[in-house]
Amino acid sequence: MEKRTAWLEIFRWGFVNFPGMLFAYARELDIELEDIAIIAALLYTMERTKPLYQTGIKVGQVLQACPSLGKMKISRRLNRLQKLGIVALQSNQNLAEREVFLDPLAEKLESLIRRDHSDFCLPSPAENPSHSKEVENLLGEYRTKIEQLELQIEENKLVSRELIKQSSSDFKKVGDFIAKKTGNLMSVKMAGELNKWLEELALSPEFLLCILEMCFERSIYNPRDISQIARDIKEYSINTVEGLESYFKKYVDVERSRVLRVNKFDPDIAEFGSFTGIDMAAEARKKVYYKWRHDWGFSHAMIMKAGEVMCKRTKNAGLEYMDSVLHDWMSKEIRQVEEVDKEIAQLKLRNKKEKSIAASSYDKRKPVNLEYEIYVPPSTTGGAKNKV
Repeated sequence: MEKRTAWLEIFRWGFVNFPGMLFAYARELDIELEDIAIIAALLYTMERTKPLYQTGIKVGQVLQACPSLGKMKISRRLNRLQKLGIVALQSNQNLAEREVFLDPLAEKLESLIRRDHSDFCLPSPAENPSHSKEVENLLGEYRTKIEQLELQIEENKLVSRELIKQSSSDFKKVGDFIAKKTGNLMSVKMAGELNKWLEELALSPEFLLCILEMCFERSIYNPRDISQIARDIKEYSINTVEGLESYFKKYVDVERSRVLRVNKFDPDIAEFGSFTGIDMAAEARKKVYYKWRHDWGFSHAMIMKAGEVMCKRTKNAGLEYMDSVLHDWMSKEIRQVEEVDKEIAQLKLRNKKEKSIAASSYDKRKPVNLEYEIYVPPSTTGGAKNKV
């Protein structure tokens, strides 16, 4: 008995006449890989369902032949292909009944072949002279466009070379300045940051030299710190020397002074810590002290006075209580120790008067107790018990 095999059926199902030129012109047609898969599914369904001269095919037939395709996916892709002019889609509310036509795709592929192969299936000049002239004119236009593109490419190359020369000269100019100011050759990290300043931030070399000069005057040599300053200047759109000076005074100098104050040993902070019993070694506590001292403008004596008030009124010493006390003094414009003593004395006197008034008013309002204790002799009670 003859053996039967399924290979012939497998081959029959795999024979899909898919135009390979779609891959060659995919970029020019602006189609993606999923679009090509949808076109392949259309061709496969068409070969299985109807003759090739009937180009229209219903979406429901495609979904039946290719069940792995979802309705949302095929609908989205067909709408995209319709916008690109690859397929024609019949307007119908029911998706399964909508008919798809591949005639636009065939026309586009034919026009691309005729464009790239001018001698393909062309009549001889004797048969159709006008068509030969059209071809010559079209080729002449293509040659002119090619020449213009070549000229434009050459101009772009010249411009890029000039930019490279200019950037290299700017890099060397700024690099020599850095080496002269620092007294050392420019490091690899500094060179990388310099490229960012010139290319990414697009700072002019002259303006960058001004920035570096002001940084070096303040002993700022770390490339990352300089990059942060350069980004701020670019973000704030500072483009004048006056603007640079204002930025360094308001931001860089103030911030550096705060960092230096926090990091160095301060005898005032040490005295305050020993006086109040608060450990002031933490950086955050030092910042609180410097807020009172410099931002709020209190003297060290006033801060010590606030510490004394805190120790007298609270069992557990804390900076939060002092912060509230100093904030109250700042709102009342109290800036001298004598003013604090006067304020405390007035507060004590006010509290004493309020207590005396409260005590006197309480005595007047106190009701008279008219209840009396009834005294019963012991003999009377004893006799009653005996009688019982």
